[in-house]
Amino acid sequence: MVFIGISLDEDQKKLEEMVASKGISWPQVRDADGSLVTLFNIKGTPTYYLLDRDGNIAAKRITIDKLSGAITDILKK
Repeated sequence: MVFIGISLDEDQKKLEEMVASKGISWPQVRDADGSLVTLFNIKGTPTYYLLDRDGNIAAKRITIDKLSGAITDILKK
């Protein structure tokens, strides 16, 4: 399983500082032009999407309290 963070930060340096301060170990991609916000219809952060092994959206806009269960369900498939 791979986690990827999509950041809406405008400043790359601030993003890097935040990642370091929070000890985030997964890749972070800065959505500089807003194309991912548009593609996934993101209205706010954080927004969670889970992709299955084939790259299809398996769950979208789930809440953090349901994230663990949704991951477990996807991995069973």
